[in-house]
Amino acid sequence: MLPPRVHMLDLGGPLQLIASLAPLGIARVAACCVAASETLTSFQGVAMAGLAPLPARVTAGDWVMVIGSRYDFRVPLSAEHEAIAAWLARVAAPLRERIVIASVCTGAYLLGAAGLLDGRDCTTHHSHLARLQRRHPAARVLANRLLVDEGMLVTSAGVLAGVDLALHLIARHFGAAAAIAVARENVVPFRRMSGDPALDAQLRYRDHDQDVIHAVQDFLVAEPGCALPYPQLAARFALSYRHLARRFRDACGITLKAYHQQLRIARARQLLREGDASIERIAEACGFASVQAFRAAWRQVEPLSPSAWRAA
Repeated sequence: MLPPRVHMLDLGGPLQLIASLAPLGIARVAACCVAASETLTSFQGVAMAGLAPLPARVTAGDWVMVIGSRYDFRVPLSAEHEAIAAWLARVAAPLRERIVIASVCTGAYLLGAAGLLDGRDCTTHHSHLARLQRRHPAARVLANRLLVDEGMLVTSAGVLAGVDLALHLIARHFGAAAAIAVARENVVPFRRMSGDPALDAQLRYRDHDQDVIHAVQDFLVAEPGCALPYPQLAARFALSYRHLARRFRDACGITLKAYHQQLRIARARQLLREGDASIERIAEACGFASVQAFRAAWRQVEPLSPSAWRAA
């Protein structure tokens, strides 16, 4: 959703990543740029024509992303801004539990104008945090965040944070492997600040350009319970274990064993959360040599026992 004087990078970053889903064979999606007028000019001076009108309806599962733009707060919002805010309140808000409503950068102002930020955590470009809070005092505007995930409402900080937002949504809806493929295709890293939603274990340690290490990571992400001895794992990729261990540590900043352990624990959490398999079965499925080994690894990262964690 494009307001007047839209920022090109706010638009182009998320759109590029979403458009990668079909060529990569992940999902067929229809991305449509809509606006309150058929033509507009970006803040960077790029003229756009043939924009689709604001749709009469949206359906469950749709993503509505309001892109950031340049505002002049010395004058009232334009008729186009008002039309987008009214559309969000009239069409999108009633479906807020069944569609994703997201904003990049200053797009949060329009979510606020539609009442969508009331009582919710949110963020925006760092230079607009105080103003957004003043204009929408019922919102909880958070600083030092790349993105804030409130379930079906997701807001991001400025400019390149729109890329982080898109990767976050892709991982959430299509899985970690899809997000990894999109990030690698577009040569973008997975970023987080201290208060942001934590990256899934499968998405961590991917900010490097070593293809063979990415291939090893892909293998372990797909098979976190793999009990293949590490020398045999290295041989699958035509490396000695010593060479693989050194290259992995240099590329990822973590040892291969520690990385694999994180994947195993993440898989164990998933199995505990989603089913009723016994602790013994979960330990086996996650590649631990014994229940005792699983419990020892679990205690390093979780204060509760696996059974208590599941019950909580």
